[in-house]
Amino acid sequence: MPEVKHIKIGEDKFKITEEEIARRELKVTKIGDEVIQVQEEVHGIIAVVGAVSSVNIKKDELKELIKVVKEEFGWTDIC
Repeated sequence: MPEVKHIKIGEDKFKITEEEIARRELKVTKIGDEVIQVQEEVHGIIAVVGAVSSVNIKKDELKELIKVVKEEFGWTDIC
């Protein structure tokens, strides 16, 4: 079984309260030859999990995502 490689393409911190800072990481993982997974992890706050999921991605993170899928995952037809 091939090793699963998670590649971090972005991170930042933001203030929740005077005392608490949350940390966010955005990672991409190759699931198969035609499928990737973009995962956003937020640490430091309590979140309610629902049926809807979304990932916030910044412009520079999108550029990094495109670079990673080309260079690391071999997707040559991404522009």
